[in-house]
Order: sequence, then C-alpha cells, then structure tokens
Amino acid sequence: MKRFLSICLSIVILLLSLSTVFAEEKNQSGYRIGNSDIVVPFAEHEADVLSKLGLLKGTQKGFELEKPVTRAEAVTIVLRMVGEDKLVNQSVNYQQFSDVKASHWAFGSISYAAGKGYVNGTSKTTFEPERLITGQEFVKILLSAMGYEGIGLDNVYEAGIKAGLLVNNYTKLAVSTKDYKLIRNDVVNICYSALFAKMPDGKLLKDLLSEKGIVNEEELNQLIISEYMPSQKEREFTWQLNDYMPTDENYMFSPLSIKMALALAANGADDTTRKEIMDILGIEDIDEYNKWAAKLIKDYSENEKVQLNVANSVWLNIDKGGGVEFEDAYKNTVQNYYQAEVEKVNTFDAVPRVNHWVNQKTEGKIKDIISDGNFLACLVNAIYFKGEWAKTFDEFATKEAEFTDRNGKRTKRDFMNTLGYFEYYKDDSVEMIRLPYKDGRTSMYIAIPADSSNREINYENNIEKMTGTRVQVSIPKFETEFKINLKEFLTEMGIETAFNPAKANFDNMFEPDIDAYIDDIIHKTYIKVDERGTEAAAVTAVIINTTALIPEEPVIFKADRPFTYFIRDDINGEILFVGEQAY
Repeated sequence: MKRFLSICLSIVILLLSLSTVFAEEKNQSGYRIGNSDIVVPFAEHEADVLSKLGLLKGTQKGFELEKPVTRAEAVTIVLRMVGEDKLVNQSVNYQQFSDVKASHWAFGSISYAAGKGYVNGTSKTTFEPERLITGQEFVKILLSAMGYEGIGLDNVYEAGIKAGLLVNNYTKLAVSTKDYKLIRNDVVNICYSALFAKMPDGKLLKDLLSEKGIVNEEELNQLIISEYMPSQKEREFTWQLNDYMPTDENYMFSPLSIKMALALAANGADDTTRKEIMDILGIEDIDEYNKWAAKLIKDYSENEKVQLNVANSVWLNIDKGGGVEFEDAYKNTVQNYYQAEVEKVNTFDAVPRVNHWVNQKTEGKIKDIISDGNFLACLVNAIYFKGEWAKTFDEFATKEAEFTDRNGKRTKRDFMNTLGYFEYYKDDSVEMIRLPYKDGRTSMYIAIPADSSNREINYENNIEKMTGTRVQVSIPKFETEFKINLKEFLTEMGIETAFNPAKANFDNMFEPDIDAYIDDIIHKTYIKVDERGTEAAAVTAVIINTTALIPEEPVIFKADRPFTYFIRDDINGEILFVGEQAY
C-alpha cells in the first residue's frame, strides 16, 4: 500500500512539474517552440481571416489556438485549404484503416486523402487518427494536397521554403523543430502563409481558391489588411534622418521610399543584420510591416484624386553571383507584399535596365539611380506623386517677391498667393500651415521655424494644435532635385552589421548562402510645386555585393581587327555563308 501511495505521489509531482513547465512556455502573449528564444504570438487576426473565408472552423469555445491538433483534424483542415473538403463523398479509391471506422467523424476525409496519396497511414492497416501531428507531417500533407510530388519528412522543410509556405520564423520553427507537435496556432500560421504559397505550376493557392469560387478575391484582399499602424519609433526615423540632411543646399528625401527599400533588405537578412535594420526603422515585426506595406501600395494605387504610385524591384546580377539565386521564399515575400518585379541582369546591361525602370516608374522625373553594374543585387523602391491642390492658386495672383536665405542673401522669386481658411498654428518657435490636396487624404505642411537652424521642433505634435484660420498665403514656386548616399548616416544611426562584409547576414535572400553585404544606399528625389499642385518622385537603391564567389576574369574577345565569319547549319555541317570583315 505504501508503495502504491508513493507511486501516486510521484505521478502527482511529475504532473505538477509538467504543468509548471507548460505554464512557463505558454502565456497570454505567446509561446516558445522547443529551445527557441522566439515568442510566437497568438495569430488571432490570421485565424479570423481564415474563418471568414470559410477555411477554418472554430468550436463553441472559439478558435482554441492553444489546443493540440490530431492527425484526423490535420487532414480535414488540409482538404479545406485546397478546396477539396466537399469532394470526400465522391467516388474515389478510398483507403480503409482498421482504426478508422465508418462511424468516425473524419472517416471520409481520411479515406479520401489517403486514396489521393496526400497522407499515409502509420502502418498498412492503421492511421492513428487521434495521435498528435508534427509540423513536418502537417506540411507534408499540405504540400502533397497542393500538388507537389516526392515530399518526404526528410525534404519537407526545404520544399516548404521553396514553395513560399514557410516564410517567417513562426512557420519555420514549427517545421524545423524535430518531433514538435503542432497546436492550432501553428496550423493557423502555416495555413495563412499557404494562401500566398505557390502551387507546382507557379499559381498561388489563393488564386486557385478564387478560381474555384471557394474564396472571394476582393474579400480576401480586404481581410488580409493588417491592423498594423506605424509606431512612434517609426515616425522618429524620419526626423532622426532629417538631422543628417545638409544645411547648405535645398534637399528633399522620402522616408517611405527609404523605409520600403530597407524592408526589402530586412526580409532577406537574418540575426543581428535584420535586427539592426528593423530597430532603426522602428519596426518590431517584419511580417506585420509586410502586410502594412501591401495595404499602402494597394490603397495608394486606388487613389483616384491624386496619382500616388509605389513600385519595387529586385535585381540579381548573374555575372557577379556565380550561380547564386534569390531564395524562393524571399521572392514570394517581395512579390506578394511589395508587388516587386524580380529581374536578372548582367554587368553590361544592369545600369541601363535598372535606370530605365526608374525612369519609367517616376514618369521621367528621375532618369537614373545607379552608374555601376558591378553589384550582386540591387533592391529598388520608387515613389511617384502628382496631386492638385484642393484649392488651386490663381496664376494671375503669382507675383515676384524677395526670398531671404539662411545667410541673409535676398533673391527674387515667383510667389503664389491666395486667401482662404486653412489649418494653421503658430507659437514662439514655429509657424505652420496645411495645404490639402484634392483627395482629402494627402496634404503638404509648410513650417517656418523662428530659428532656421533649429531642427529640434516636433512638427507632428503641432498638427493636432492646428485650427481653421483665415490666412493670406504666400509661398514661392520651386523645383528641386536632390541626391544623397545614405550609408554613412545609417551607419551612425545604428545599422552597422549590414554594411560589414565580415559580419552581414543575408542568408534569407540568396541560395546557396553567400557572404553578402550592403555596399551602398543611394537616394534620389525630385519635387516641383506650382499653382496647380505638386509633382514629386523618389528612388532608393540598396546595392548589395559579395566577398565570395568572385567569378574568374573573363576571356576578352574583341573583334577590333579583320575577321572571318561564317554561318553554318549545325545539324548537318553545311556552311551556308562565309565572309571576311576588314572595314
């Protein structure tokens, strides 16, 4: 009896210790997978999106994101994700398992999936439907149902990366951690990513579901918009960078363009390299920022009152890379969230092709951004804006007046003039006015500091203090072009590792992994302000190079002296034409 009580006591102690460990690993904010330091947050937003699309079913208790997932549940979820859950009762080569009776709630799904080859039993006759499923097993079933062949537990992780299914740390950890048993939150993260993953034919799963009428594409696009909003730290990035701008010339830069170009780099970076970029930008979660970027690009492109286009592209130099490619997961991310064009160039055509893209995306206002094609990769963001004032200035009211610069020098300028009610604010340090554009969403704020050398004024805080006031407005027409290299300033602000050839880590961008680093960041802008409105453009180019895989020096063949040429049929050896060119 004593021994029995001792055993019972041991079991109780063990259960208490296990529950303590479980409590340490899971809390209201998230949980850890294995020994990772990464806290996985609960994917309430993603679960809600999948639920509204009809791809995820909750219970009476809600989504129960902490609940473990069985093999039977996993098969049912996968069939729903690929739009085949309604086919389980159709004629198919069903496979029977002794432990899955016809009365089992998932009998049809399991038999259908096994018959289609999406899932295997645990033996020839058993399935073990109530056993908890691992990350590797779940992704193997999902990829197989998406049409991929030859997927095994030994290659499922690499296949998931290549298909763009495992695109963030949460999904990667759930699959790379051996024997890790999934909870519903992991399944939600994987299934949400699956919407933007590629099928074997290159089509995205969400597009297939849309074609089948299972999801509404417009509804999907609305649902995936994140609740993310730029943090205070993100806004501080603008004014911190403003402190580095010149004081002896006119300048203009685009924080959004720089931020998006650096986000393209951050998505391909890892470890300290990524962290430093995100810290400077004030971004806490790159996955959430990606969704925010997608929302901005979409919203701006649909603005009918002003023209506001955001374009992105990533360029790989095949001469420099020596067989290196952009990772599939990286390409999927920049294409799906940033609408980026993924292009290959060589050292000779890189400059004209990148610059042609820039010229095209900025409506000819910025004609070039790079002058050297000797790079491994070039990540480019371009923004073009053209908007009319909500209240245009009368051209007949434009008059010449004096403008006094920082040094007290006076010059004659054309000043636009109008009278009306505008949002206005003034205190001892600054005077500000808001000039809205036609769309009612975008505005130009003009601030005149009492001391032109004072860059400590928090202009954004003053926006809330502005009130409608009758103002006589007089501002000069102007047109400015500006170019600056940002490497030095961003290094001082805290991005150090990314610029260091010995320490930078861009393993998430290239395959195979190589020693890549940011060589330079070039920023170029244009703005014109007149009576009708404003036209502005900005381009940011992140130049990435490598210290490894330097190709051999090419053999030079230059036909700069008399040469013979001939045209030959290489099938039968017939010489069709022969000639000599001696000029």
